Amino acid sequence: MKNRIGYILVAYASMLCYGLLDNSRGPAYPYILDRFQVSNQAGSMLFAIASFAGLIMISFGRAWLGRIGELGGQRLFLFLMFFGASITGIADRMGGFPLLLCGSFILGLGLGGSTLSTNILVAFGTSASSSRRVFSGLHSMYGIASITAPLLFAVSIKAGIPWSTVIIAFSFTPLLVLVASSRTSQFAHEPEKSRKPDGISAWTRSRVGLIVSFYVAGEIVLSSRMVFYLSKESGMNPADASYYLGLFFTLLLTGRLLFSSFHFRWSSFAIMLTSIVSSILLFILGIALHPMMLSMCGFSMSFYFPCAMDWISKRYGTNAGYMMTSVMASVAALSILMHWGVGTVADIAGARTSISLGPLFLLLSLIVMISTRGEFIGSDGSGKKSGHTPKPSYPM
Repeated sequence: MKNRIGYILVAYASMLCYGLLDNSRGPAYPYILDRFQVSNQAGSMLFAIASFAGLIMISFGRAWLGRIGELGGQRLFLFLMFFGASITGIADRMGGFPLLLCGSFILGLGLGGSTLSTNILVAFGTSASSSRRVFSGLHSMYGIASITAPLLFAVSIKAGIPWSTVIIAFSFTPLLVLVASSRTSQFAHEPEKSRKPDGISAWTRSRVGLIVSFYVAGEIVLSSRMVFYLSKESGMNPADASYYLGLFFTLLLTGRLLFSSFHFRWSSFAIMLTSIVSSILLFILGIALHPMMLSMCGFSMSFYFPCAMDWISKRYGTNAGYMMTSVMASVAALSILMHWGVGTVADIAGARTSISLGPLFLLLSLIVMISTRGEFIGSDGSGKKSGHTPKPSYPM
């Protein structure tokens, strides 16, 4: 029991660091473009190269999980987050844009690996009956950091603190968690043998991957480009636009805390459908009418990812780690194309057109969900299809 609680605490603290570093890049983006005098297409490499690094780490998930385990992996990723974010901040003073991209690559290794290992830590550390609430709690940590990052960034900039100094200060949070994690020990469990899990075809993996990947792409378009969009299209300065982003993450956190505190009778798959339909509508209204609607997407999006992880964990049981690895690889791969595409569209057609790709990605996720609903609805996160939900294990 002590190890299980330790796993959850390490996962929660690591997700807090992940959110702090990940969501400091959006508010810093306009300052980075100005500081290094690069175009949107070149600046988008800051995100794309991090996504590519994350894809590399996730693609080799079966290898590093088998050698150092989920806890050892998380400790490695905490160090990479610290090192990569530090280099990113130092690039403002020496090394220039190439060093910034180098730091982004290292940071991406840490963020990508942490995306996978934190969810696996929770999968091991919780029971099937409480997994949806614990997963919601995990991603609430992301919400807390997502509120804190843009608000601290905006306050720091108004106080005259350079963007690079803020990034460097944030970089020390994963180092603190790394030191604190030394009190938690690795589970003594037997991993699966090296094999492709039975009953999970490449076609199934690709569809589940697309469902989650298109959604994540839509959310990232909004969270990473909202400040840039509002500063270009609405005439706001980046510091003021960051408050709309802060409200987005406040509502994101509110929804996830709600789900971590109460049990809802709806299946995870049904909640995912509700979340994505409402997010599409609010996203479109935010672009067409008022940016407040963009902030409100935070609440409608808050339910999706924790329910997706719960759905995968319960539907695929002992193969959940294998499926999470596959899904996260799909997310990282699509994120690379998304960041490059959004940056290119921003240069060619402007910020308004580029952010409009967000609801398009969400619509594509919805289309895949609807097309597969007949197959997946029987195992929608309640675990009823198989009659039991064995604890997931990571792939080897």
